[in-house]
Amino acid sequence: MLTAEVLARTEGIKREYHELDTVWFMAGSLFQGVSLARRFALVPLGPPLLAYKSTCRAMLTAADGAVELVVDRPYKTGEPIVVWCGPQPTSRLLLNYGYVDEDNPYNRITVQLYVGKEKEAVYDMLPYLRLGYVSDPSEMQSVVSSQGPVCPVSPCMEGAVLDQLSDYFRSRLSGYPTTLTEDETLLGDSSLNPERRVATQLVRLEKKILHACLQTTADLITQLPDQSVSPCPAPYALILS
Repeated sequence: MLTAEVLARTEGIKREYHELDTVWFMAGSLFQGVSLARRFALVPLGPPLLAYKSTCRAMLTAADGAVELVVDRPYKTGEPIVVWCGPQPTSRLLLNYGYVDEDNPYNRITVQLYVGKEKEAVYDMLPYLRLGYVSDPSEMQSVVSSQGPVCPVSPCMEGAVLDQLSDYFRSRLSGYPTTLTEDETLLGDSSLNPERRVATQLVRLEKKILHACLQTTADLITQLPDQSVSPCPAPYALILS
């Protein structure tokens, strides 16, 4: 998915280049009587000059016709300045700025799973998945209003929902060409090139989120009163993709 975004971004840059080339070609007629020095302006580019951290709050701002760097703490002489790029997941940081933040609290993958909040994400998903297994309309209100990680309506239904979630997380993990252990081994290789390193860091973070969600689901399965329930029908089961 990230590769497709990079290719799309590359095409966008090409289009912008051709548009700017057209503006430059037409500048003579568009800006008649305006000196060359006043036709175009150079805008300071911050990203190549700074370091980044998702947990800080320093940022570049525009004020009174100037670009200012507002820091969030005192700095010592020679200490690198760290700025915030906004609440972006690691995949966007890599695509936009070319770096991976291992401690990014906004890191997530599709289905909105945030690092450090995997248990909450699984709990939030369960009520919607349970509705797909409701065959008796009288049970619907109980499912919607149920509190806690385990729904009291039916062990059969709850087991089927958790099995579906487990299968989904395992399927996502199996879609990666490497395992989490293999990623750790790769990152321990000092000769690994920078491009491969940041890409490996990104997928490792995604896998950690998925593993945490899978563990949360497994823990919930152990709370079921009967783990030997028969398969439960799911007339309206959601499709996770």
